[in-house]
Amino acid sequence: MRLSSVPRSAFRLPRLLKGALLLLLLPPLAGAQQPDSTPKDTTLLAPVVVTGVRLPTVRDLARGLAGRTAALSAQDLDARGVRSLADALEQLPGVTTSDELGATGQLDVSLRGFQVSPVIGLPQGVTVYVDGVRANEPDAHEVNFDLLPLEDVERVEVVYGPSVLLGRNALGAAVNLVTRRGTNPASRELEASAGSYGRYELKAHVGARHGVWDYYLGARYEREAGWRQDTQSRIATLFGKIGLLNGTWDATLSYSGADNRIFQAGSLPESLAAARPDSNFTRGDYFAPHAHLVILNAQRLLGRTQLAINAFGRSLNSEQFNVNFVGDNSRQLNRTRIGGGAVQLSGRAHLGGRELRWLAGADADYQHTAVRILAIPGGGPDSLTESVRTNQVDAGAFLGGNLDVVPRLTATLAARYDWIRVPFEDLVDPSQSGLNIFRRLSPRAGLTWSAGRGHEMSASASRGFRAPAVVEIGCADSLAACPLPFALGPDPALRPVVATTYELGWRFRAPHGRLDASTNLYRTDVRDDIFFIASSVTGGYFQNIRATRRSGFELALQWLGPAGLRLYANYGYTTATFETTARLATTRDPNGETIEPGDALPLVPNHRVNAGAALPVFTLSSGPSLRAALDARYVGRQWLRGDEANATGRLSDYAVADASLTLGWRELELRAMVRNVLDHRYFNFGTFAENPTEPGTPVQRWLTPGVPRSVQVSLSTDF
Repeated sequence: MRLSSVPRSAFRLPRLLKGALLLLLLPPLAGAQQPDSTPKDTTLLAPVVVTGVRLPTVRDLARGLAGRTAALSAQDLDARGVRSLADALEQLPGVTTSDELGATGQLDVSLRGFQVSPVIGLPQGVTVYVDGVRANEPDAHEVNFDLLPLEDVERVEVVYGPSVLLGRNALGAAVNLVTRRGTNPASRELEASAGSYGRYELKAHVGARHGVWDYYLGARYEREAGWRQDTQSRIATLFGKIGLLNGTWDATLSYSGADNRIFQAGSLPESLAAARPDSNFTRGDYFAPHAHLVILNAQRLLGRTQLAINAFGRSLNSEQFNVNFVGDNSRQLNRTRIGGGAVQLSGRAHLGGRELRWLAGADADYQHTAVRILAIPGGGPDSLTESVRTNQVDAGAFLGGNLDVVPRLTATLAARYDWIRVPFEDLVDPSQSGLNIFRRLSPRAGLTWSAGRGHEMSASASRGFRAPAVVEIGCADSLAACPLPFALGPDPALRPVVATTYELGWRFRAPHGRLDASTNLYRTDVRDDIFFIASSVTGGYFQNIRATRRSGFELALQWLGPAGLRLYANYGYTTATFETTARLATTRDPNGETIEPGDALPLVPNHRVNAGAALPVFTLSSGPSLRAALDARYVGRQWLRGDEANATGRLSDYAVADASLTLGWRELELRAMVRNVLDHRYFNFGTFAENPTEPGTPVQRWLTPGVPRSVQVSLSTDF
């Protein structure tokens, strides 16, 4: 199918983008370039600190409330030319991406052995937030990376380990995207780019502050033919924010929308993947989401206490079409409506002559999810096979604080209580309806010691949990495997996943600010992990695994030199293993396989290294400048999905390098980026499935090839 023939949804976001781009090109508002007229008493507002907590709080409170943290600025994202959050997170130690769907905008991410992915059926263990609002979908806790407003992000914050105060479902980490707002002086940027495989992109943003008000507007439109056959895509996003900053309130109201269509190639039989990696075995698979998100965030001082509130509303309509060699094609239609909010108080108090920094709050949301699955027989009309819905209610309360026990030693205690009600309503067969309620208290305790001269050490123990999602609840019977996408019903109850993490950390920041080094040692024991067990090529079920473990260490180094020179290197060692004996179904063997303690979880490499450099080539006074950048990554060997018993060969390790040159002159910037510079051929995902094109339909290894060398050239201007 040609790119121009991709149908568009009724939302017509490209028209909105045209209007947004026209607004971006209008002359600035009168006075927008004038000195900031914000009243002087705005300094009474407490400084915003977001890392480790969901809402802004007082300075230094976040210290100790989280384990290892990392942040990626907008400049970091732009310099690497990232296309999705998965692409951005690859810059961090211990993060690996894979491509099960065969779509570069829908990668899977493994972080400390936990997954965050747009694929339903993976054991999701990372929670993603946008300005404090959870972006994981309620049907299976997956994350659609293409819906996130990454182009309009000020920074990406990552909190490793269970995040007691950020919210539920964060077992391995929580990621918070903090979006931009208008500033003074005003900013305006327009960028156009084009590159390999028919890809072109147009994006623009404008932001300014005028008096106590500020605004920001960003738009992006991307189209690509795809490097594999029939993998065209269209991504269109719109983001806007208005803000108020006066002597009383610091508030923002934002909107983000997306209207996308992404065709997927999936994996290939190993022989075909080696001979023709650009092939598409089941042409016609696509994902078409249509999303809106509105967020209100506000904070103010009440005496010596800071109040922060959050309210949001979200809607998502999506269609997933699957072409199947075995059985009928299928169409899954999801309809999601979510609303909720949070309130938080934080402040300082004196306890025994020492300062106690504290916070307390509550959050709640209502989630309506409806899933319809239709079979698409060849030559016949669509037939409804499943229609289920849930009206889920989540509520939680949290409390935390830290206290300087002795000089330089800070103790931290925090806890969160969650109550989750998940009713299951089968609209085809009402007798199959049911109700699940989950409750859990998740604590955290830690110590942080500032050793002086830039050194800091920490130790912590924390617990997090994830309640089963509606799709997992409705597909958990080993005697009645669900045909894909899913056939849902009131199957045996799944238990919630509970993760307990123990962590030691050290960080050094040089007084001059040029050297930043850190290392962390961690162990996470997981009880009742939820895995999707593929019992056939087109069916399976969800199952609790009594005990699994992720452990390892991470090392990160960064040095900032003169004139913009930057060097960095990261190493992550991860072991993810089963810690129990269990019998699992597998497509490799009709009799199943037995896993033993110590068997490695699939698609989690032990070793992961990435390093890079950004250096100025030349800078002329009042003239052009040229910068060069090189990023390289190494990913170790991985077991294929479907080989949880580690009985066959692993995916080979691989190394990939990217390079870029950026020429700047006045308000113009020209950049050329080459991905996979050496054009290395590699595979980043593997599983087992039947090959219906060969006699006897043998079960074979199916692999997803990595993207070959590609070039992207962009031109941007500030005006």
